[in-house]
Amino acid sequence: MCNYPQHAQTTSWDKYWQQYEKIGYVNYTPQLTQTIQQYIQILGCRVLEIGAGTGGNSSILAGQGALVTALDISAPALQRTVATTSEAGVKVTLVQGDAYNLPFSNSSFELIFHQGFLEHFRDPLPLLREQKRVLRSKGYILIDVPQRYNWYTIHKRRLIRAGNWPYGGWEREFSLKELVKLLKSTGFHIVDTYARGYYPHLLWILRNLSKIESKLLKRKLLPQKLWNYYDNCWQTLEKSLLGSYLLQCIGVLAQA
Repeated sequence: MCNYPQHAQTTSWDKYWQQYEKIGYVNYTPQLTQTIQQYIQILGCRVLEIGAGTGGNSSILAGQGALVTALDISAPALQRTVATTSEAGVKVTLVQGDAYNLPFSNSSFELIFHQGFLEHFRDPLPLLREQKRVLRSKGYILIDVPQRYNWYTIHKRRLIRAGNWPYGGWEREFSLKELVKLLKSTGFHIVDTYARGYYPHLLWILRNLSKIESKLLKRKLLPQKLWNYYDNCWQTLEKSLLGSYLLQCIGVLAQA
């Protein structure tokens, strides 16, 4: 691992990974990796994940043949990445480093992605400019962040005001329009978007009725054809403009 200069957020994130997330928990975002797979040849692709955390998404891409580097500010987080990649039997290069000053040469990667990262910074522009520096020409960036117009935003802001927000102590959110504008201002053009995450919990239950039915009843009450149609309707929402203003998170894939 690279030597890492002390940063104000380091202690906060070390505490988070040591105390809050249970060992064995792995964060994996299917919409993120599936969107990447639609546009990018994964095999041999040089990939950087920033704010890797448990390394779930990096492990998936590495398992498909990508040459993945996982960077995080927190040593305990990278230890969790080690556990995840070891369990998956894949190889990922680990770097402890500062996202404001990435320890890589210009044009080092063909894909950069992060999920649950950008919302922790009040001014994301310096971060995106630094990411573009290490991204090759025509390379891709995928950003996955909390979506503003969701009930979860109210819940989150209440906890932040009370000083009870465990994820770095402070967090913002983005509208799709705002995130797209931010990427365009940094010189990227938009390739694709998606929405994901269901809050409050009732929406999650409705989205996963088929899985719940199978798990609880051990059999299907409705024909699989109807469940396929039901699932396709939700997937359509996740790719629609309406979904990007209703669901909990949004993702944007852009190209340099």
